[in-house]
Amino acid sequence: MSKDVKAKLVTLPQRPGVYLFRDEKGEVIYVGKAKSLRGRVRSYFQTSPGEGERGEQLRREIAELEVTVCKNEVEALILESTLIKKHKPRFNVILRDDKSYPYIDVTVSDEFPRVELVRGKRVRGTKYYGPYVSVRAARNTLRLMRKVFPLRHCTGKEPGQKGKSPCLYYQMEMCLGPCTGLVSPEEYNRHVRFFCDFLEGRHKEVIKNLDTAMCEAAAKQEYELAARLRNRIESANKVLSHHWHPSSSDIDYDLVGVYRDETQACFVVAQNREGVYIGNLSFFTDLADYLPESELLMEFVKRYYDQAGSIPEQILLSAFPEKDSALEDWLSSQRGGNVKLRVPRRGKKLEELSLASSNAKLALEGFKISRAQDKARVDLALEELSRHLGLDRYPLRIECYDISTLAGSASVGSMVVFTEGLPDRRNYRKFSIKFTAGIDDVGMMKEVLYRRFKRYQKENEQTASSKVPPSKTGFAVKPDLILLDGGKGQLGSGVEVLKVLGIDGVEVAALAKRFEELYRPDQRESIVLPRNSEALFLMQRLRDEAHRVAVTYHRSLMEKGTASSWLDQISGVGEKRKKTLIKHFDSPRKLEEAALSEIEEVPSIPDDVALAVFEAAKRRKEAGGSGGY
Repeated sequence: MSKDVKAKLVTLPQRPGVYLFRDEKGEVIYVGKAKSLRGRVRSYFQTSPGEGERGEQLRREIAELEVTVCKNEVEALILESTLIKKHKPRFNVILRDDKSYPYIDVTVSDEFPRVELVRGKRVRGTKYYGPYVSVRAARNTLRLMRKVFPLRHCTGKEPGQKGKSPCLYYQMEMCLGPCTGLVSPEEYNRHVRFFCDFLEGRHKEVIKNLDTAMCEAAAKQEYELAARLRNRIESANKVLSHHWHPSSSDIDYDLVGVYRDETQACFVVAQNREGVYIGNLSFFTDLADYLPESELLMEFVKRYYDQAGSIPEQILLSAFPEKDSALEDWLSSQRGGNVKLRVPRRGKKLEELSLASSNAKLALEGFKISRAQDKARVDLALEELSRHLGLDRYPLRIECYDISTLAGSASVGSMVVFTEGLPDRRNYRKFSIKFTAGIDDVGMMKEVLYRRFKRYQKENEQTASSKVPPSKTGFAVKPDLILLDGGKGQLGSGVEVLKVLGIDGVEVAALAKRFEELYRPDQRESIVLPRNSEALFLMQRLRDEAHRVAVTYHRSLMEKGTASSWLDQISGVGEKRKKTLIKHFDSPRKLEEAALSEIEEVPSIPDDVALAVFEAAKRRKEAGGSGGY
């Protein structure tokens, strides 16, 4: 911590405000708001048990501190939002959608407002409605809305064509024709208000007004006007039918689902207006650091509803850290009515929120698949990786290794292969640990690597003696880089195996999960890849794929092991109860050591069966057979 930062920490006031952290280059890396600047900012420089990575990573990079005192929390929140838009700090949640969603805009600052379908940058003096999930839905909505509300179609601030003559829409009675001078701005803007009310969810009120006008025209025997109003009502109902899917409540509400991994998060907003579910919107963000789910959701709410076309009465989340009255006050001021943040605990809304989170998971997985298949991104990842690791060439074949074990039982290792940055599944290999006993991840890794590279030597010796072309698959191919899931211990085991076997030309690195740090031989300091880099994304894909293969193989061995378990000898214990017991205690060893009362607590296990299991485990321990199946 610099002297300047230390000095400012002493003088911080106990008042609401906004704080900025800058790095050594002077770039803003984080912007936050606080109810009390003194307490909140000081918390970043105090270590506490279980604080995770956030405090430590920020402390390492903070070189400057700036604070701005505000009148209240709401003012601080508004300033925080403005500064985040301006600086786009990498430690803040910066949203991007998976596509450029279309909006319907109304140029309310014009004397005769026009209606358009737009994307991209927003401008002042314009109301935006949406975003719409698909451009087709937006176009259909706008087409039908123009039949209901006869607003002008022409572009430009002033109504009319170049020749100042009315257009075809006026003749078709789909435009009031402000260019003719026959309609006043007041009358025209009354229809604009109806249009906005309809898009803001006040459908019933608008249709009721149209129905009243139709009845009045019919009573006055103005049948042509009544027929036109009837057609508008039909078009309005068609708009609603396009979006019709009943919600669980008549009030307006959004459900915000989230799914995250180490570097990215996806948020899905399920919108419900006037008892109608109108679709999902998905947004992504790169995570510069770890955030608890509650804080991540709060950051999203601030970023999203600062630019959303509409804000509902309720926003339902899976979690939030504490009652944030300032955020609710700000949302209420944005909406012009009360807004409540809620965490559903039961019922249909909890089911809907769970579905939104599932959709967020699918969206993120789909996004990652498309990203992984992008050739330009893959090439960039290999270039970044070779540069950060100091490699002489691009690692075109990368092998990643992982170990999976449960208290030393059914231990396995996995080897996954990425060729030119993409999974090469035909070259995946699995190892059942044979020679390393107990809980020894480093020893198991050493065994797997020794067996893999010993096989490499053997296959190449056989190829040389038989004078056949060398194989381009399996163990016969030497990797450019091996990546080991773990820390310095695993790295040392890899270096030792290659040295013992006399194998040159293979680079080694280990990826520690806690801080996503890479370790290299003969380098004291770890290598931290940029959080949004393609190289880190590739490393995590390798590690996750190796973990998936290892865990799947481990589970298959565990299930096979239960087939010949000592539990099979106990009367009343069938296949289902056997699996229930092992799953409850995590391993046969823990089951053997369990007390009778603990076994009786297992669901669906009768007391007499629990007693039989306890006595069998006791006899097994007395016979010296503890620890196995």
